[in-house]
Amino acid sequence: MRFRSLLTRLTVAVGALTLAAACGAGGETPGGQTGESWSIPDTDPEATINVVGIIDPESGGMNDVVDAFQQEHPSIKINYQYVPFDDLNSVLDSRITQKTGDPDVFWVDQPRVAALATRGYLEDLTDPFAGLTEALQPVTVEASSFDGRLYSLPIANSTQLLFYNKDLLDAAGVEPPSTDPDSRITWQQLRQAAKTAQEKGGAQYGLLFGQPDRYYQVQPLPYSAGGGVGATGDGNLTPDVANDGWVEAMTYYGSLYADKITPRGIPAEQIDSTFLAGKTAFLVEGNWMVGKLADSELNWGAALHPVWQGGEAATPTGSWSVGINPFSKNKEAAAIFLRWLAIDGESGYAKYRAYAELPANSQGLQSYLKSAAFTDSEGGKQSAQVIEYETQNTAVGRVSTAGYIEFEDILGRAFSDIANGADPKQALDSAQSQLETAWQQYR
Repeated sequence: MRFRSLLTRLTVAVGALTLAAACGAGGETPGGQTGESWSIPDTDPEATINVVGIIDPESGGMNDVVDAFQQEHPSIKINYQYVPFDDLNSVLDSRITQKTGDPDVFWVDQPRVAALATRGYLEDLTDPFAGLTEALQPVTVEASSFDGRLYSLPIANSTQLLFYNKDLLDAAGVEPPSTDPDSRITWQQLRQAAKTAQEKGGAQYGLLFGQPDRYYQVQPLPYSAGGGVGATGDGNLTPDVANDGWVEAMTYYGSLYADKITPRGIPAEQIDSTFLAGKTAFLVEGNWMVGKLADSELNWGAALHPVWQGGEAATPTGSWSVGINPFSKNKEAAAIFLRWLAIDGESGYAKYRAYAELPANSQGLQSYLKSAAFTDSEGGKQSAQVIEYETQNTAVGRVSTAGYIEFEDILGRAFSDIANGADPKQALDSAQSQLETAWQQYR
């Protein structure tokens, strides 16, 4: 997510003031440990809980999820409020710091758990959910925790695949990339294949990134090139985004835009539909693309995520959790909703939402990979094979640090600058300097 520099400074200031106030008043401490003891009740209370999420209720399927929950738990009403992805941080900052308890529940980007817990924005769920997280994949529980405590409940996981348009590759005489780990395509080979598809196959665009200029999407490039996750040291509070691996990888990234292999100016929300329109050769995108492709007329295939030549294969992982506002007056009802979303059965979120991310629920994941989208076509079967391999062997989590919000914002602007022609080394040096300043408050 990218925010203007002024908003970042205001966010940091508000977070710091909130944390200071929480530590000095009424025994409250970071992470929402207000001293109140509560547990998940055996019977449903009468309650209305306000939920802030980044999934569109209509096109994203959250209406179906909410309706299913309320049929099973009629005394708990859900007031679901959609907030665009890029606005979530500012909305949570402005509303949680008011301490009114609204929202009761909100979507939590997993790498932000440490930052949100440190700022006192998340209720500690360790005791209420003790013994209940066995239904979840351990890596997702770890991503939802901080300092040995559970601060959110995972509803999803993710990986990235390389999708391709078979017709465009055939027209260009380009061999499709492989699902064999020993024959994984390199980023360098992909660049050439994408360019050839433009020159000889009639492709308008050679390569699209599902989330251009976002750390989640771009991280595998510098990591695979030997640059690391972007931070080191105690608490990952020493920025490390200007080393040789990062500069080399981001020089490559910038060249894709400079050579018009990857287009400038298409927002993330329009990337999938651009690929589905049939004029793009390759798309690096998440597993959620499979359902959309299965419903399309596109002649498509799926392959392993690219690797840096001579480097280590790396794919993004992690996704969304749900957390409870520490000032909520409806924690018990909120916890019932969280348990239903993530734990009960195959998980309500995975069962009722079309095109959902990889379920964090283990039972839900098995059902997900056996669905028609993955079994009724060659591309679907390729996708299932890739997903199983990448999630088990190449997944690299985003950096866990209390300074993640500033980290993602600053890097997002650096990536955008590089895509728009800025010198990669200068942009990364500037990002490094900004992070050094922004993270002083956490040391």
